[in-house]
Amino acid sequence: MNSADEVAPVLNSMAPFLPSELALAQLSAAERSMPDVSFRYAVVYKDGRPLLLSTFQVYTLTARNFNLHRERTFVKHILGLFLDLRRIKVVVSGNALRTDMPCFCYDHNELPAGQALELVASIADTVADRDEASAVILTGTGNAGAATLRKLATLGYQMPWEDMAMEMSIPSSWECMSQYIGALSRKYRARAQKIIAAGSTLRQAPITEEELVHLQPDIDKLFAEVIENQPFVFTTSGSRYIAELKRLYKDNFEIIGFFEGDVLVAFYSAFVTPTGYELFYVGYSQSLNAKYQLYFNMLFSGLGRAIALRKQQLLLGRTSFDAKASLGAKAVRKDYLVRLFRVPETATRWFVSYFSSMESGKWTQRNPLKEDA
Repeated sequence: MNSADEVAPVLNSMAPFLPSELALAQLSAAERSMPDVSFRYAVVYKDGRPLLLSTFQVYTLTARNFNLHRERTFVKHILGLFLDLRRIKVVVSGNALRTDMPCFCYDHNELPAGQALELVASIADTVADRDEASAVILTGTGNAGAATLRKLATLGYQMPWEDMAMEMSIPSSWECMSQYIGALSRKYRARAQKIIAAGSTLRQAPITEEELVHLQPDIDKLFAEVIENQPFVFTTSGSRYIAELKRLYKDNFEIIGFFEGDVLVAFYSAFVTPTGYELFYVGYSQSLNAKYQLYFNMLFSGLGRAIALRKQQLLLGRTSFDAKASLGAKAVRKDYLVRLFRVPETATRWFVSYFSSMESGKWTQRNPLKEDA
Protein backbone atom coordinates (compact mmCIF):
# COMPACT_ATOMS: atom_id res chain seq x y z
CA MET A 1 0.00 0.00 0.00
CA ASN A 2 1.29 3.45 -0.90
CA SER A 3 -0.91 5.82 1.12
CA ALA A 4 -2.34 6.13 4.62
CA ASP A 5 -5.83 6.41 3.14
CA GLU A 6 -5.50 2.90 1.71
CA VAL A 7 -4.63 1.59 5.17
CA ALA A 8 -7.52 3.38 6.90
CA PRO A 9 -10.14 0.63 6.33
CA VAL A 10 -7.86 -1.86 8.09
CA LEU A 11 -7.62 0.21 11.26
CA ASN A 12 -11.04 -0.57 12.72
CA SER A 13 -10.28 -4.27 12.97
CA MET A 14 -6.88 -3.46 14.52
CA ALA A 15 -8.27 -1.02 17.10
CA PRO A 16 -7.60 -3.22 20.16
CA PHE A 17 -3.83 -3.12 19.55
CA LEU A 18 -3.42 0.11 17.57
CA PRO A 19 -1.37 2.66 19.55
CA SER A 20 -2.52 6.25 19.06
CA GLU A 21 1.15 7.25 18.71
CA LEU A 22 1.42 5.38 15.42
CA ALA A 23 0.16 8.68 13.98
CA LEU A 24 -1.01 7.52 10.57
CA ALA A 25 -2.78 10.85 10.17
CA GLN A 26 0.58 12.59 10.47
CA LEU A 27 2.01 10.39 7.75
CA SER A 28 -1.00 11.25 5.61
CA ALA A 29 -0.17 14.93 6.15
CA ALA A 30 3.41 14.22 5.10
CA GLU A 31 2.18 12.55 1.92
CA ARG A 32 0.34 15.73 0.93
CA SER A 33 3.32 18.01 1.56
CA MET A 34 6.35 15.91 0.57
CA PRO A 35 6.06 14.94 -3.10
CA ASP A 36 9.71 13.83 -3.20
CA VAL A 37 9.14 11.11 -0.56
CA SER A 38 7.52 7.73 -1.23
CA PHE A 39 5.34 6.14 1.44
CA ARG A 40 4.85 2.42 1.99
CA TYR A 41 2.41 0.61 4.29
CA ALA A 42 2.33 -3.13 4.87
CA VAL A 43 -0.36 -5.26 6.52
CA VAL A 44 0.23 -8.91 7.44
CA TYR A 45 -2.87 -11.10 7.68
CA LYS A 46 -3.54 -14.38 9.45
CA ASP A 47 -6.74 -16.30 8.77
CA GLY A 48 -8.18 -13.25 7.05
CA ARG A 49 -7.53 -10.93 10.01
CA PRO A 50 -4.83 -8.22 10.13
CA LEU A 51 -1.99 -9.37 12.36
CA LEU A 52 0.56 -6.57 11.94
CA LEU A 53 0.73 -3.10 10.38
CA SER A 54 4.05 -1.39 9.60
CA THR A 55 4.89 1.95 7.99
CA PHE A 56 7.88 3.12 5.93
CA GLN A 57 9.12 6.07 3.90
CA VAL A 58 11.58 5.94 1.00
CA TYR A 59 13.90 8.95 0.72
CA THR A 60 16.21 9.68 -2.19
CA LEU A 61 19.46 11.22 -0.91
CA THR A 62 21.87 13.35 -2.90
CA ALA A 63 24.71 15.69 -1.93
CA ARG A 64 22.05 18.32 -1.11
CA ASN A 65 20.99 16.31 1.94
CA PHE A 66 24.48 16.64 3.47
CA ASN A 67 26.48 19.66 4.54
CA LEU A 68 29.71 18.80 2.76
CA HIS A 69 31.28 22.24 3.23
CA ARG A 70 33.14 21.06 6.31
CA GLU A 71 34.84 18.23 4.39
CA ARG A 72 38.22 18.58 2.72
CA THR A 73 37.88 19.78 -0.87
CA PHE A 74 38.94 16.49 -2.46
CA VAL A 75 36.68 14.42 -0.18
CA LYS A 76 33.81 16.86 -0.70
CA HIS A 77 33.95 16.57 -4.49
CA ILE A 78 34.35 12.78 -4.52
CA LEU A 79 31.50 12.19 -2.07
CA GLY A 80 29.31 14.77 -3.75
CA LEU A 81 29.84 13.05 -7.08
CA PHE A 82 29.15 9.62 -5.56
CA LEU A 83 25.93 10.81 -3.90
CA ASP A 84 24.66 12.56 -7.02
CA LEU A 85 25.50 9.67 -9.31
CA ARG A 86 23.98 7.03 -7.03
CA ARG A 87 21.00 9.06 -5.77
CA ILE A 88 20.92 6.76 -2.78
CA LYS A 89 17.51 5.57 -1.67
CA VAL A 90 16.94 4.93 2.03
CA VAL A 91 13.98 3.08 3.55
CA VAL A 92 13.04 4.40 7.01
CA SER A 93 10.54 2.61 9.21
CA GLY A 94 7.97 4.54 11.23
CA ASN A 95 8.19 8.29 10.79
CA ALA A 96 11.62 9.64 9.83
CA LEU A 97 10.70 13.10 11.12
CA ARG A 98 9.51 11.82 14.52
CA THR A 99 11.58 8.72 15.12
CA ASP A 100 10.17 8.10 18.61
CA MET A 101 6.84 7.20 17.03
CA PRO A 102 6.16 3.43 16.76
CA CYS A 103 6.85 2.00 13.32
CA PHE A 104 4.43 -0.90 13.69
CA CYS A 105 1.59 -2.35 15.72
CA TYR A 106 0.54 -5.97 16.05
CA ASP A 107 -1.80 -8.39 17.79
CA HIS A 108 -0.01 -9.12 21.06
CA ASN A 109 -2.09 -12.26 21.54
CA GLU A 110 -0.75 -13.76 18.32
CA LEU A 111 2.84 -12.48 18.10
CA PRO A 112 5.67 -12.06 20.63
CA ALA A 113 7.36 -8.64 20.43
CA GLY A 114 10.64 -10.00 19.09
CA GLN A 115 8.97 -11.97 16.32
CA ALA A 116 6.93 -8.90 15.35
CA LEU A 117 10.09 -6.82 14.97
CA GLU A 118 11.78 -9.54 12.93
CA LEU A 119 8.72 -9.52 10.67
CA VAL A 120 8.99 -5.73 10.28
CA ALA A 121 12.68 -6.10 9.35
CA SER A 122 11.77 -8.71 6.75
CA ILE A 123 9.13 -6.39 5.27
CA ALA A 124 11.65 -3.54 5.25
CA ASP A 125 14.06 -5.71 3.27
CA THR A 126 11.32 -6.42 0.74
CA VAL A 127 10.52 -2.71 0.41
CA ALA A 128 14.23 -1.97 -0.05
CA ASP A 129 14.51 -4.62 -2.74
CA ARG A 130 11.48 -3.36 -4.67
CA ASP A 131 12.56 0.30 -4.41
CA GLU A 132 16.21 -0.54 -5.11
CA ALA A 133 17.27 1.12 -1.86
CA SER A 134 20.82 1.14 -0.53
CA ALA A 135 19.90 1.21 3.16
CA VAL A 136 17.19 0.41 5.67
CA ILE A 137 16.91 2.33 8.95
CA LEU A 138 14.61 0.79 11.55
CA THR A 139 13.37 3.43 14.03
CA GLY A 140 10.46 3.45 16.42
CA THR A 141 11.07 -0.22 17.21
CA GLY A 142 10.75 0.01 20.99
CA ASN A 143 13.16 -1.81 23.26
CA ALA A 144 14.21 -4.86 21.29
CA GLY A 145 15.48 -7.74 23.41
CA ALA A 146 19.01 -9.09 23.17
CA ALA A 147 17.90 -12.28 21.41
CA THR A 148 16.02 -10.26 18.76
CA LEU A 149 19.01 -7.98 18.21
CA ARG A 150 21.26 -11.02 17.75
CA LYS A 151 18.83 -12.47 15.22
CA LEU A 152 18.64 -9.18 13.31
CA ALA A 153 22.44 -8.92 13.38
CA THR A 154 22.62 -12.21 11.47
CA LEU A 155 20.44 -10.54 8.82
CA GLY A 156 22.88 -7.65 8.53
CA TYR A 157 21.27 -5.12 10.89
CA GLN A 158 23.60 -3.16 13.15
CA MET A 159 23.85 0.03 15.21
CA PRO A 160 26.93 1.70 13.70
CA TRP A 161 26.72 4.97 15.62
CA GLU A 162 25.12 6.15 18.85
CA ASP A 163 21.85 8.03 18.49
CA MET A 164 20.87 10.43 21.25
CA ALA A 165 18.05 12.91 21.83
CA MET A 166 17.68 15.63 24.43
CA GLU A 167 14.86 15.46 26.98
CA MET A 168 14.08 17.43 30.11
CA SER A 169 12.01 16.19 33.03
CA ILE A 170 9.76 18.83 34.56
CA PRO A 171 9.09 18.67 38.31
CA SER A 172 5.37 18.61 39.13
CA SER A 173 5.98 21.43 41.64
CA TRP A 174 6.81 23.92 38.87
CA GLU A 175 3.78 26.02 37.99
CA CYS A 176 5.48 28.87 36.12
CA MET A 177 8.82 29.88 34.59
CA SER A 178 9.80 31.91 37.66
CA GLN A 179 10.02 28.65 39.62
CA TYR A 180 12.36 27.22 36.97
CA ILE A 181 14.49 30.39 37.13
CA GLY A 182 14.56 30.10 40.91
CA ALA A 183 15.73 26.48 40.67
CA LEU A 184 18.80 27.43 38.61
CA SER A 185 22.24 27.81 40.12
CA ARG A 186 23.45 31.40 40.44
CA LYS A 187 25.53 31.29 37.26
CA TYR A 188 22.75 29.87 35.10
CA ARG A 189 20.08 32.05 36.70
CA ALA A 190 21.99 35.19 35.76
CA ARG A 191 22.53 33.84 32.27
CA ALA A 192 18.84 32.99 31.81
CA GLN A 193 17.74 36.41 33.01
CA LYS A 194 20.14 38.08 30.57
CA ILE A 195 18.88 35.96 27.66
CA ILE A 196 15.22 36.60 28.48
CA ALA A 197 15.93 40.33 28.76
CA ALA A 198 17.57 40.32 25.32
CA GLY A 199 14.35 39.05 23.76
CA SER A 200 11.95 41.03 25.92
CA THR A 201 11.16 43.61 23.21
CA LEU A 202 9.92 40.92 20.86
CA ARG A 203 6.25 39.99 20.76
CA GLN A 204 5.53 36.31 21.24
CA ALA A 205 2.24 35.05 19.86
CA PRO A 206 0.68 31.79 18.68
CA ILE A 207 0.27 31.54 14.90
CA THR A 208 -3.18 30.40 13.81
CA GLU A 209 -4.17 28.38 10.75
CA GLU A 210 -5.41 31.56 9.10
CA GLU A 211 -2.20 33.48 9.83
CA LEU A 212 -0.11 30.64 8.42
CA VAL A 213 -1.39 31.42 4.94
CA HIS A 214 0.33 34.81 4.67
CA LEU A 215 3.25 33.90 6.94
CA GLN A 216 4.30 30.82 4.93
CA PRO A 217 7.01 32.67 2.92
CA ASP A 218 8.54 34.01 6.16
CA ILE A 219 8.40 30.59 7.81
CA ASP A 220 10.08 28.97 4.80
CA LYS A 221 12.83 31.61 4.81
CA LEU A 222 13.55 31.25 8.54
CA PHE A 223 13.41 27.45 8.35
CA ALA A 224 15.83 27.49 5.40
CA GLU A 225 18.31 29.57 7.42
CA VAL A 226 18.35 26.85 10.08
CA ILE A 227 18.61 23.77 7.89
CA GLU A 228 21.37 25.41 5.83
CA ASN A 229 23.63 24.87 8.85
CA GLN A 230 22.46 21.35 9.70
CA PRO A 231 24.88 18.51 8.87
CA PHE A 232 22.06 16.38 7.45
CA VAL A 233 18.38 16.76 6.53
CA PHE A 234 15.98 14.16 5.15
CA THR A 235 13.65 16.68 3.56
CA THR A 236 12.97 20.42 3.41
CA SER A 237 9.17 20.43 3.49
CA GLY A 238 8.91 23.57 5.63
CA SER A 239 5.65 25.49 5.83
CA ARG A 240 3.64 23.01 3.74
CA TYR A 241 4.08 20.28 6.32
CA ILE A 242 3.62 22.68 9.24
CA ALA A 243 0.33 23.90 7.74
CA GLU A 244 -0.88 20.33 7.27
CA LEU A 245 0.01 19.43 10.85
CA LYS A 246 -1.76 22.50 12.23
CA ARG A 247 -4.87 21.70 10.18
CA LEU A 248 -4.77 18.11 11.42
CA TYR A 249 -3.88 18.49 15.11
CA LYS A 250 -5.47 21.89 15.87
CA ASP A 251 -4.63 22.83 19.49
CA ASN A 252 -2.36 19.80 19.89
CA PHE A 253 0.14 21.32 17.46
CA GLU A 254 1.34 24.78 18.41
CA ILE A 255 3.27 27.32 16.35
CA ILE A 256 4.72 30.18 18.37
CA GLY A 257 6.03 33.24 16.53
CA PHE A 258 8.52 35.89 17.67
CA PHE A 259 7.82 39.26 16.05
CA GLU A 260 9.95 42.39 15.73
CA GLY A 261 7.11 44.80 15.17
CA ASP A 262 5.04 43.01 12.53
CA VAL A 263 7.99 41.04 11.12
CA LEU A 264 8.35 37.37 12.00
CA VAL A 265 11.97 36.80 13.08
CA ALA A 266 11.66 33.35 14.67
CA PHE A 267 9.19 30.55 15.25
CA TYR A 268 8.99 27.12 16.77
CA SER A 269 6.39 24.41 16.46
CA ALA A 270 5.53 21.73 18.99
CA PHE A 271 3.34 18.68 19.48
CA VAL A 272 1.26 18.68 22.63
CA THR A 273 1.06 15.05 23.78
CA PRO A 274 -0.62 13.65 26.90
CA THR A 275 2.61 13.74 28.91
CA GLY A 276 5.03 15.93 26.95
CA TYR A 277 5.67 19.06 24.94
CA GLU A 278 7.70 18.06 21.88
CA LEU A 279 9.54 20.77 19.97
CA PHE A 280 9.45 20.13 16.23
CA TYR A 281 10.42 22.45 13.36
CA VAL A 282 12.06 25.76 14.27
CA GLY A 283 13.31 28.70 12.25
CA TYR A 284 15.02 31.97 13.13
CA SER A 285 16.96 34.84 11.63
CA GLN A 286 20.66 34.12 11.85
CA SER A 287 21.49 37.84 11.61
CA LEU A 288 19.24 38.72 14.58
CA ASN A 289 20.04 35.69 16.72
CA ALA A 290 22.83 37.32 18.72
CA LYS A 291 20.86 40.53 19.34
CA TYR A 292 17.72 38.83 20.61
CA GLN A 293 19.17 35.44 21.68
CA LEU A 294 16.45 33.93 19.51
CA TYR A 295 17.38 30.28 19.79
CA PHE A 296 17.73 30.29 23.57
CA ASN A 297 14.53 32.32 23.95
CA MET A 298 12.69 29.72 21.88
CA LEU A 299 13.95 27.03 24.25
CA PHE A 300 12.83 29.05 27.28
CA SER A 301 9.47 29.69 25.65
CA GLY A 302 9.00 25.98 24.90
CA LEU A 303 9.83 25.13 28.51
CA GLY A 304 7.38 27.78 29.67
CA ARG A 305 4.63 26.23 27.55
CA ALA A 306 5.43 22.75 28.89
CA ILE A 307 5.20 24.04 32.47
CA ALA A 308 1.99 25.97 31.80
CA LEU A 309 0.40 22.87 30.24
CA ARG A 310 1.53 20.76 33.22
CA LYS A 311 3.57 18.35 31.11
CA GLN A 312 6.05 15.90 32.56
CA GLN A 313 8.66 16.27 29.83
CA LEU A 314 10.05 18.72 27.33
CA LEU A 315 11.27 16.78 24.28
CA LEU A 316 13.96 18.63 22.35
CA GLY A 317 15.22 16.42 19.55
CA ARG A 318 18.66 15.66 18.20
CA THR A 319 20.37 18.98 17.45
CA SER A 320 22.15 21.73 19.43
CA PHE A 321 22.93 19.48 22.38
CA ASP A 322 25.06 22.04 24.18
CA ALA A 323 22.35 24.72 24.17
CA LYS A 324 19.74 22.25 25.39
CA ALA A 325 22.06 20.89 28.08
CA SER A 326 22.43 24.41 29.45
CA LEU A 327 18.63 24.55 29.72
CA GLY A 328 18.66 21.43 31.92
CA ALA A 329 18.02 18.68 29.37
CA LYS A 330 19.75 15.30 29.42
CA ALA A 331 20.83 13.08 26.54
CA VAL A 332 18.76 9.92 26.16
CA ARG A 333 19.83 7.03 23.96
CA LYS A 334 17.47 6.10 21.12
CA ASP A 335 17.43 2.65 19.58
CA TYR A 336 17.67 2.15 15.85
CA LEU A 337 19.11 -0.41 13.43
CA VAL A 338 20.71 0.00 10.01
CA ARG A 339 21.27 -2.40 7.12
CA LEU A 340 23.25 -1.38 4.04
CA PHE A 341 23.01 -2.83 0.54
CA ARG A 342 25.44 -2.36 -2.33
CA VAL A 343 27.32 0.54 -0.69
CA PRO A 344 31.12 0.56 -1.19
CA GLU A 345 33.17 0.05 1.98
CA THR A 346 34.84 3.47 1.64
CA ALA A 347 31.49 5.22 1.47
CA THR A 348 30.18 3.14 4.39
CA ARG A 349 33.10 4.21 6.60
CA TRP A 350 32.54 7.86 5.67
CA PHE A 351 28.80 7.70 6.43
CA VAL A 352 29.46 6.11 9.83
CA SER A 353 32.12 8.71 10.65
CA TYR A 354 29.92 11.57 9.41
CA PHE A 355 26.86 10.65 11.47
CA SER A 356 28.97 9.73 14.52
CA SER A 357 30.58 13.17 14.56
CA MET A 358 27.44 15.28 14.13
CA GLU A 359 27.11 15.85 17.89
CA SER A 360 29.66 13.55 19.51
CA GLY A 361 32.37 15.50 21.32
CA LYS A 362 30.78 18.88 20.56
CA TRP A 363 28.87 19.34 23.78
CA THR A 364 29.19 18.96 27.52
CA GLN A 365 26.52 17.69 29.90
CA ARG A 366 25.65 20.67 32.10
CA ASN A 367 24.04 20.86 35.54
CA PRO A 368 22.19 24.21 35.58
CA LEU A 369 19.66 23.18 38.24
CA LYS A 370 20.78 23.44 41.85
CA GLU A 371 19.75 19.90 42.78
CA ASP A 372 21.87 18.57 39.88
CA ALA A 373 25.03 20.29 41.06
